[in-house]
Amino acid sequence: MTDDVAGRVIKAERDRTRCLLDVDRGTYDRLHAEEYRLCNPTGTVWTKAEYLDLLTTGRVVYRELELTGDVDAIVGTDVVVLRYRCFIELTVDGADIPRHEAWHTDVYTDAGGTWRCVWSQATGIMDLPTAAP
Repeated sequence: MTDDVAGRVIKAERDRTRCLLDVDRGTYDRLHAEEYRLCNPTGTVWTKAEYLDLLTTGRVVYRELELTGDVDAIVGTDVVVLRYRCFIELTVDGADIPRHEAWHTDVYTDAGGTWRCVWSQATGIMDLPTAAP
C-alpha cells in the first residue's frame, strides 16, 4: 500500500512539474491545494494564486525542470513528503536564471482520493568556494 501511494504521488509530482513548464492551468488547479505555498530559493513565499499569476503573465517562465535521480518519499496516512534533485532553468521578471541544480521538497495531502501539493520548497545547490592554500 505504501509503495502504491508513493508511486501515485511521485507521478502527480512529475505531472505538476510538467504543468509548470506548459503553464497548464487545469493540471495546476487540480494538483495544487488552495492553501498551497511555494518557498523559492530567494526565500520568497508565493501563494497558489500568486504563483499562477506569475506563470500565466510570463513573469516566471520555466525552460527546464528535470528530475535528476530518484524521488525519496515518506508516506503517512494522509500526508506524503517528497524530496528530489532537479535541474532548473527559468526567467523571472525578464532576468534569466541559468541552469542549475536544486533540491526540492514537496508536501502532498490526500484531498478525498486526489493528492494535492500544499507546500513546496526549492533550495539551490551551489559550489562552496575553496580555501586558499
